[in-house]
Amino acid sequence: MTSLLPKIRIHPVFWLVIAAGTLTGHLWETAIAFLIVLIHELGHAIAAKGFGWNVIEIELLPFGGVAKLDEHEAHPFYQEIIVLLAGPLQNVWLPLLSYAMLGLPFWGTDQHHLFLAQNSALLLFNLLPIWPLDGGRLLHVLLEIVYPFKPAYKKMLYFSAAALLLFSILTFWRYPFSINLWVIVLFILIALYKERRVLPLRFIRFLLALSNTKYRFVRLKRLKVTGDAPLSAVFSLYYKNAEHRIHIVGEKNSDIDGRRLANDYFKGSCEGDTINDCR
Repeated sequence: MTSLLPKIRIHPVFWLVIAAGTLTGHLWETAIAFLIVLIHELGHAIAAKGFGWNVIEIELLPFGGVAKLDEHEAHPFYQEIIVLLAGPLQNVWLPLLSYAMLGLPFWGTDQHHLFLAQNSALLLFNLLPIWPLDGGRLLHVLLEIVYPFKPAYKKMLYFSAAALLLFSILTFWRYPFSINLWVIVLFILIALYKERRVLPLRFIRFLLALSNTKYRFVRLKRLKVTGDAPLSAVFSLYYKNAEHRIHIVGEKNSDIDGRRLANDYFKGSCEGDTINDCR
């Protein structure tokens, strides 16, 4: 765990929350929130390291955090799900820590109740199916199992936007003057907008990782396309963590290895923009 501590970075929004809490005399609330978020995110990072993942950075946010990983690595879905759940699981045992500290001089019933309330709020909020919360990331993994990479990403973003809209309506109805909540909603909205903008880049990285990896996936997807299908349309059918066999409709013995096709495309071996140009 000590190797992960130098990789921790506090997001500017969290610094603002810390500063606001300190200046307004809510020191305990700020300290407790920081401790819960830190342990929550270390849960993700330790699970990732346990699987041998390359953890580049751990960014702490007011509502959780983001463990930035090497995007060129391919990870089995079950590992991704375990790493995602490892964060919320820390919030399950954390109340026991608060109970254990009740006998300490600096930890009274006020701190204990505050700890329980903040821990429960973080756990429930983080499980909402909204990107980049853990619930949204878990939804994304489940969608990637069922749909190709690009459609799965788009569906996740659209569902997150709809869920965020519903959450915003409920927030305005119940807590119209909660500045912290509105800052978080605005932050998530900006994160969704940025994620939508970088989707083409993430798709290219996905194809590059797929074409360069030496690992052979167990999952096999058979795709049927016409010979004049644009390469962009063919690649949009690719699934994460899968091998692809592409069959040209109307032709016998025309199966093409999906990884080889991606390799040829990035090497510039294709003479045009259709799949026939890469044969």
